[in-house]
Amino acid sequence: LTQLMDHKVSIITNDGRNYVGSLKGLDQKLNVIVEEAHERIFSKDQGVEKVPLGLYIVRGDNIAIIGELDEEADG
Repeated sequence: LTQLMDHKVSIITNDGRNYVGSLKGLDQKLNVIVEEAHERIFSKDQGVEKVPLGLYIVRGDNIAIIGELDEEADG
């Protein structure tokens, strides 16, 4: 994950939440710090809602997937 530092990432948690932001740090338990983070909430009726979070920490034991976000495709 160190190669993703300062890149925009998408984090999906075990309970299905989706966080997007710039990866700023992590530790040996894979707790991650994400800057300029927002949560994406998907809804059939309202589409995608973005909830701004700012600087955010996600516990490593709650993370299912972390991946680099392609900003062109995400547009």
